[in-house]
Amino acid sequence: MNMNSMINGTEKLFYKDPYLCEAECEVEDIIEKDGKYEVVLSSTPFYPEGGGQPSDIGYMDNIKVEYVYEKEDIIYHVMPEKPSNKIVHCQADFDRRVDHNQQHSGEHLMSAAFFKLYHAANAGFHLGEDYVTMDIKIKDMTEDMIKEAEREANYYVFRNEPVKTYFLTKTDAEKLPLRKAITAEGTIRMVQMGENLDYSACCGTQVRRTGEVRIIKVVKWEKNKGMTRIYIKCGLRAFKDYVTKNDYVTEIARGFSVEDAEIVNKVKSQTEEIGNLKKKISNLYNLIAENEAQALIAKTDSKIIAAEYKEEGFDFLDKLYEHLKNEEYILILSSLKDNRFLFAHNGSFDVECGKLFKDKLKDFNGRGGGNAKRAQANFPDSNSMRSFTEYLRENVIKY
Repeated sequence: MNMNSMINGTEKLFYKDPYLCEAECEVEDIIEKDGKYEVVLSSTPFYPEGGGQPSDIGYMDNIKVEYVYEKEDIIYHVMPEKPSNKIVHCQADFDRRVDHNQQHSGEHLMSAAFFKLYHAANAGFHLGEDYVTMDIKIKDMTEDMIKEAEREANYYVFRNEPVKTYFLTKTDAEKLPLRKAITAEGTIRMVQMGENLDYSACCGTQVRRTGEVRIIKVVKWEKNKGMTRIYIKCGLRAFKDYVTKNDYVTEIARGFSVEDAEIVNKVKSQTEEIGNLKKKISNLYNLIAENEAQALIAKTDSKIIAAEYKEEGFDFLDKLYEHLKNEEYILILSSLKDNRFLFAHNGSFDVECGKLFKDKLKDFNGRGGGNAKRAQANFPDSNSMRSFTEYLRENVIKY
């Protein structure tokens, strides 16, 4: 987005007052395009998309303004219908504007904190529907560094410093203590926070004082293209996030019958206990499978071991296989619980399991595959699986 002052373009009322969302404006042009109408006004309270900030939305004479963009200093309001009046009543979504002001100014303050503490620049930011992302030029960011920057940024909020915006030539703007180089040309819109807190070229809407950001909260972070991507929520977004998470904490604490501060230790204790129980269950399950394998061997009078299980899933078939895979049998194991099937042998038989599945499985609505000695499949129902078992017995296995 061009950051010029738009002297010869659409007058930007939102630059005069970042909370101004309602005004009577004059229609200069209406362009029909792609089934929509793009309305040009002499002045507008609607902020157009740009600089990482989404556009305002709202109404013009009770007709929905769906999207707003700027091209060559002219602002276009995209609408499903065209207004009929020369002077129209414009009303941008006030709550959305306040939210964007808080998020954008919060991003400036957070960037200022990273720059002051670690001399790390913000390579780019995006104001999304759920959170703001910032790409800080630090590859190996630590949790302590992020927490310190968060504390510093909130300190700027609590100081309630004034936020000023003004236009300068690029030459004059570059004389300021900028945290990021200016890439735009022409007249530059500057955002200054406090006396010397932060100077940044920016075309977005901002709060009037840093205290209006209310609070800045980092919600997560991750490595991204040699940098660290920080996710933040500011103002009302941060408050809503706190309310939601506090409800979670309260519910979890109530479920464990502990105080909030004891939740982490309780979860760790429960997780450890569950892990130990899982190991015990796995060992017992393995012992059951071993005993079942021996029982299957004992009662078979051929080279085929076939078994169907109603209550056990495929994980049990897998354990059975581990105890039978070296024995000289063809295994036909099926689970009615999840309609899964295992076909295998130890390599002593002239049956290529994987190839057989590839050639015939689709005829029985099955899906799966494998190698020469082992193949597995799933079926939409038990009847299809049983039909495939019968096919193997009657046409493939001659032992």
